[in-house]
Amino acid sequence: MLNYNMAIEVWCEKAWGETPKKVSEWASNTETVQVFLRLSASVLIADFELKNDGTLHIRQHLHIPLETWNPGSIQGIRTPEGKTRFSHRRQTIYLSSELRVPEWGAALLEDWLVSMRSDINRPKDRSQRVAEITRMRTSVQRNLETASVANVAKDINDLDMRIDRIGNTLAD
Repeated sequence: MLNYNMAIEVWCEKAWGETPKKVSEWASNTETVQVFLRLSASVLIADFELKNDGTLHIRQHLHIPLETWNPGSIQGIRTPEGKTRFSHRRQTIYLSSELRVPEWGAALLEDWLVSMRSDINRPKDRSQRVAEITRMRTSVQRNLETASVANVAKDINDLDMRIDRIGNTLAD
């Protein structure tokens, strides 16, 4: 698996715009590399084909964003064909059933998503609160400046002068 970490990170950077926070191997052999990836606000199940030259090519993937996930919504079951099917909502991916049970994969993904959600809800320290209040204050100041009556009065005055000029030009 260590041989493919860099290739997986490069693919993830190109496809998702970020490198994975964690990579967990589901299965790996001479033809296939299947992994679970933890991103900043989502998880990903990826099935790569290993080419003869040692490069990886994505066959299929299942992306589960934090905002569409609900606890227990990731299902992992073993199929009669000997594959493991992971599904979330209407998306499905099939992986090999060589080493691990489906419940392990579903539990890992659920655990990652739960910890992401708790990171969002975690109380902020003092510097984070001050920075957030400063951003809010700046936003309110900008909104007040754009909604200022003085600016509107100036714009109306400018428009009146332009209308007068146009009227004078048309009268001549």
